[in-house]
Amino acid sequence: MKFAFIMSGGKGKRFWPLSRASRAKQLVKLFNGKTLLELTIERLQPIFHEDEIVVITQEIQVDATREVLQNWPKIKILVEPVGKNTAPCIAYATTYALETHGDCILTFLPADHSIARKDVFRDVLEATSMFASEHNDIVTIGITPDRPATGYGYIEMGDEISQVMGHTFRRVKRFTEKPSLEDARKYLESGRYLWNAGIFCFRASVMLEELEKYLPETASAFAHLRQFYGTPDERRHVEACYKQAQEISIDYAVMEKTKRASVVPADIGWDDLGSWESFSKYLNKDARGNRIHGEHVGIDTTNCIVYSDRQVVASLGISDLTIVVTDDAILISHRLKAEEVRRVVDFLEAQGMKELL
Repeated sequence: MKFAFIMSGGKGKRFWPLSRASRAKQLVKLFNGKTLLELTIERLQPIFHEDEIVVITQEIQVDATREVLQNWPKIKILVEPVGKNTAPCIAYATTYALETHGDCILTFLPADHSIARKDVFRDVLEATSMFASEHNDIVTIGITPDRPATGYGYIEMGDEISQVMGHTFRRVKRFTEKPSLEDARKYLESGRYLWNAGIFCFRASVMLEELEKYLPETASAFAHLRQFYGTPDERRHVEACYKQAQEISIDYAVMEKTKRASVVPADIGWDDLGSWESFSKYLNKDARGNRIHGEHVGIDTTNCIVYSDRQVVASLGISDLTIVVTDDAILISHRLKAEEVRRVVDFLEAQGMKELL
């Protein structure tokens, strides 16, 4: 058996003010009236049946998630009490899958990515599932880089392991977090590095063995939870697990340490849509290089991002700014600061302005 787990939590801080804690960016209708979560499900459905897809989200986003999933009543929602990054998320879901369906093949992927080459993506997913069923590995999909990006993690490829459905699977030599521009250029020129897209495939028992080795307290907490699935005490024990679990990504917790990591290169038209800057390429572009959504009157305005669903935005004599207008907030930022919008959210949180989070 195989299942797809869509990780649909997070706050989407870099997408503020459109993204909020209760309705993060994957739950906002950004693409022709569709959410990123909907598009993720549609990409999966040709190879996963509806009842083989599970969405993992946080308590605060359950209502908004249910709204999105109205057309897919058989998709299960697995609820985290709070978000504690991807390691507890994967530990919880993998333990749940092992207890309810046995040692099945699991694919984990984020809900907030864009993938243009859908057929290639599905073909790669089928190959990774087949590979994971035959090897005791945690497989990650590596994205073939097309520029020296400094905002992504990188995977250095090692020796070839095998070929499956025309795709080459290699041993992971090492994971490297966001490099300097100079290092990113070297990685691109070498041809040995891939971007880390955060998409994983493995047999349930393999991941749990690695969690027990490298994140033992968290693994132990979720192993204890297994006996309470389907009982009236389940929710209480899930909350207890999350209080005990360490807040850490699966990359830091397991993937950078394990000897059982493999990677398959993939050219799937991937984009992580992590910020307004990365999203801007999907907006209409005017003659002055502005990227626009909504009504904009631009006079002597160049190379700006303007996003507004309701109010008309008028600008005069500006360039290289990001302007986002919602019902209760306006963001104005230099485009070079796109990755730092989270600082605004952190400030609002520190000031107790919860109504804007």
